[in-house]
Amino acid sequence: MRNFILISPQYPPRVRFFAKRLKARGFNVLGIGDADWGNLDPALQADLGEYCRADLSCYSGNEELICEKYASILSAAKYLRNKYGPVEYLESFNEWWLPLEAALRRDLDIPGIKPAGLSGLIRKSLMKETFRAAGVAVVDGGTVTDFEALLAFFERSGRDIVVKPDRGVGASDTFRIRSGEEARRFFSARNPAYPYFMEAFIGDPARELYSFDGFTGASGEPVFFTCHRYNDGILEVVGGTPLSYHNLRSDEIPPDLKAAGLAALKAFGLKKTFFHIEFFRVGGTCFGLEINARPPGVLTVDMINHSKGLDCWDLYARMCAGEAPLARPRRDIICAYAARVTGKPYQLSHEELLTRYAREIVHHMPMDSKVMGDYAYLVLTGTQERRSEIVGRINALHA
Repeated sequence: MRNFILISPQYPPRVRFFAKRLKARGFNVLGIGDADWGNLDPALQADLGEYCRADLSCYSGNEELICEKYASILSAAKYLRNKYGPVEYLESFNEWWLPLEAALRRDLDIPGIKPAGLSGLIRKSLMKETFRAAGVAVVDGGTVTDFEALLAFFERSGRDIVVKPDRGVGASDTFRIRSGEEARRFFSARNPAYPYFMEAFIGDPARELYSFDGFTGASGEPVFFTCHRYNDGILEVVGGTPLSYHNLRSDEIPPDLKAAGLAALKAFGLKKTFFHIEFFRVGGTCFGLEINARPPGVLTVDMINHSKGLDCWDLYARMCAGEAPLARPRRDIICAYAARVTGKPYQLSHEELLTRYAREIVHHMPMDSKVMGDYAYLVLTGTQERRSEIVGRINALHA
């Protein structure tokens, strides 16, 4: 029996599709999560061989594992291993759980990323070193050591910098600093338990934010990759405008972006792992921002499946089962994510959108994130012009 442990199989919700495809490829899928069994999606329940409830709030304030809480999670994993046999894979497909995953793999002797190899994938300062080693440009930056060093870097960087936790997810606890007073407020209010990373802010109006997304096989070569373009930087999105993004068709991917993505991927050395690598592109130069060793977030895997005519969940399951799957896209079109915020005076109602764009809105659902908006639509089109038109109508407000 081939065993695959899923950590937090109920969240993010789309993880249940990994469970379904893995079961179909012969895996005994075992879950460890903090939700009650009765609250799991019935489809997920049907695909899990067994589920253990455990308290997953196992990090201290500086995101180190709390020994007592980790011990209870490890006990659940050992129970599953002792009952069903060796565990071949252990994943959560979630950035937040990477340290927990790595520790469990180490203590249960499961292949994959261990704690010793994790720092370069979760610490922004170390990511920059790997980008440099890959020949990918990075903006100036460094760890925050003291207030004088912060001020000196601020002055050296044109008095416009970003400071964020060296280890962190998304844009939480991130600050843009444009004055000495803002620098002083940040330094006084910062959490001293966290190391912070500072870097020059890329304020060029022509900048473009891209991601390079896919997953690697056993040799580290990408089984599949694509690129997405975003409406703005995540810091600006947190400021009030919901995230909007779309994929590029294969012939639309800038050669320099493809080259930077492949070079970075090789340098990070990921195997049998999803990747989400972010770049700012300014005037033909791609600046490496950070890497996430997990699937691109929220509905992005759905977007890839729609735009390419693939089933990435199944491609991944086949790869785990020992196949050498070839990604053969059945089409090469565009899928866009667009979101709305509750309470805004939109020109078209939800019902009018679904009626007018019945052929092109292929999925819609409520969201639970400030960055992702309150309600999301996936729009599938053949051209970027049509994509732009429909997303514009989704976002259009009354004057």
